[in-house]
Amino acid sequence: MAKKNNDFFVEKKPWSVVKDELLGCYFMPYVSKILHTYKPLVYVDCFAGKGKFDDGKPGSPLIALDVIDKCKESTRMESTQIEATFIDLYYADDLRNNLKNYPWVKIVSGKYEDNLANILQGKEHSNVFLYIDPYGIKALKCSVFDKLSKKNFNSIELLINMNSFGFIREACHVLGTSFNDREIFDDLVEFEPTKMDRTSESIEELNAIAGGDYWQEIINQYKNGIIDGYEAEARFSEQYCKRLGESYKYVLNMPLRIKKGQRPKYRLVHATNHPDGCLLMVDNICNRWEALQEIQSSGQLSFFEENYDNQIIDDTEIANKVIVHFSQYKVNTSLHESLAEFFVEYGPICSTGTVKKILKSLEASGQICITRNPCITKYGKAATYMSEDKNQKVYVRWIK
Repeated sequence: MAKKNNDFFVEKKPWSVVKDELLGCYFMPYVSKILHTYKPLVYVDCFAGKGKFDDGKPGSPLIALDVIDKCKESTRMESTQIEATFIDLYYADDLRNNLKNYPWVKIVSGKYEDNLANILQGKEHSNVFLYIDPYGIKALKCSVFDKLSKKNFNSIELLINMNSFGFIREACHVLGTSFNDREIFDDLVEFEPTKMDRTSESIEELNAIAGGDYWQEIINQYKNGIIDGYEAEARFSEQYCKRLGESYKYVLNMPLRIKKGQRPKYRLVHATNHPDGCLLMVDNICNRWEALQEIQSSGQLSFFEENYDNQIIDDTEIANKVIVHFSQYKVNTSLHESLAEFFVEYGPICSTGTVKKILKSLEASGQICITRNPCITKYGKAATYMSEDKNQKVYVRWIK
């Protein structure tokens, strides 16, 4: 087992700020929306840490619980059904102390993969949200996520922090090459770096994490000089999300980087089978773009690249992508489903509102048919709305 970084929780590092910022900002609209399903919400933080850093800054548990409190206070619902469980292998006692103001929460000491089945037992028809920010890549067994997708939950969402370069580093070790780019790992502080060796057991372990052996061809291409390390990481991340896509219909791959000009060194992966969850995450990313850049006083913190080639995507390019994507829908298709599929294909390159605006212009030019149900407003006018809920549906169909 790799040596743990005992100073990890002394001070909250930029990586943790970014990840927790996104969690908090997404979790607020998510909880507000989920409460109106009138189904229980089960929130599980699988690697909760201490709950609070030694410098006093809140960790993911306190951030999530603060959101839950605010949502409970703001709702007009007479009662809410929310359960929160925080798991940690090393710091359960610290968690109990730092979360003492929340006596209703459950704290579990141990590995999340050993306890998750018991925590979710009897939670059928609930809304389940898992925050998975692992100490090392070994905990990210793809089979665990596959099994969860087959449960009869009302909805399930995973927010996974994937140390993709950590995977590439160990994959190189296992296949007899090295990846020692100091720029990558100097400012990527890990609590418990995964260390593997050149054995068949390590290969099987990496297969289990990746959900297949596709990574081996990528590393062999890197080993033979066909691609560089950054391309290897990008290809692995793309294939990893496609693998998750076998169990979850909507998977977003969001590159993270600390400083402007750097390549992404970390991946945030959001997986769900519900289109609304995907669209909510897209808008959360876009809304927090500027705020995330200002987390560091230097203003150098960037959240995700404009695209995988590090090129800016302008309005014309977005419009062209919308046309290419939506031209495939020859029969009436749910607007939210088709929108979510757009962002799965291209990533969170813009807000959902930007795509909706382009679709309305295509509707006006007669290139796409948008059917709304109901089609008439309560004032007797033709409906123009571009959102779906339990009382209204929108369908798109390419007609050009």
